[in-house]
Amino acid sequence: MQKAGRKRWLLLVLAGLLLISVFLTSGVGEIVTAAMPSAQAAGRSSSTGTCTTNSQRPSFGGTVVIGPDEVLCGNLTSFGGTVEVEGELQGNLTAFNSDVLIQGVVMGGIRQYGGNIALRNGSHVYGDIELYGVSQQREKDTLLDGSLVDHTRNFWFFSGIGGFSFPFWSILAWVALGIVLITLLPEHVMFVRTTAATKLRRSMLIGLLSVLLAPAVLVVLIALILPIPLAIIVVLGLIAAWALGTVAIGWIVGEHIMRAVAPQHNTRLIQVVVGLVVLVLLGSLPYIGWLINIGVGLLGLGAVLLSRFGTRLYSRPKQPLTL
Repeated sequence: MQKAGRKRWLLLVLAGLLLISVFLTSGVGEIVTAAMPSAQAAGRSSSTGTCTTNSQRPSFGGTVVIGPDEVLCGNLTSFGGTVEVEGELQGNLTAFNSDVLIQGVVMGGIRQYGGNIALRNGSHVYGDIELYGVSQQREKDTLLDGSLVDHTRNFWFFSGIGGFSFPFWSILAWVALGIVLITLLPEHVMFVRTTAATKLRRSMLIGLLSVLLAPAVLVVLIALILPIPLAIIVVLGLIAAWALGTVAIGWIVGEHIMRAVAPQHNTRLIQVVVGLVVLVLLGSLPYIGWLINIGVGLLGLGAVLLSRFGTRLYSRPKQPLTL
């Protein structure tokens, strides 16, 4: 009994570590690092002028030009378009499958997925430049205070496929977490999976309401000062529910794929692995990947809450459940 208890605690600790790694590799860590250049740039006093524009909406397939006498204060995002910086950008530049031309000053950093980037003579970038499957040109008289990291060349041979960064570490982390959960808590994952499949709309609605109401609840808890640990527990609970729900949705996706492609290898473990790999790859697609991630997350979160973290079935299933 003691050995079984120690093994269970060890698996729980491992699941917690994998959960942390999943969210670090799925964008949380990248968001933090993407904000760093702006914080560094804020501490510099080399701005050439006052803001002529305070914000810029994301550009979809269009051309954004910051003229020689213009100063854009804020971050700039482009999807499948063209960005020309001749003046000054006081923020970060993020581009997806776009053509970027830097002839002026970028006070933040540049992160680009696919497309082309050119740094002309006289340009100055204060932050880091991170490229994923990007063709680059850099002339001699350019200034870069940060570092230029070409993930296409440095991230093994998985770096760039079809103009986007192959999510190798995200796949590895999600698959490992899925294996741990399906091994440690198979009944919980099954209950969440069944709830999501049978109560699709209700699960999506509950997940959406939970995400919308969570910030207000956290603000109230933090404002009370005393229950700050309770606010932390709520945040950790939502993250754990999101992860559990995503694994359950991955199981559903993997089951449909394996049933159609290789029914002779249609086992529970393979279903979870295949489903999670497919979800991560779909979530890495340009333009629509974030919609897929949000949709899967909300559906899984709602199913987790309806099933009380996989401890009960929300409604009686039409067919007997088997593991």
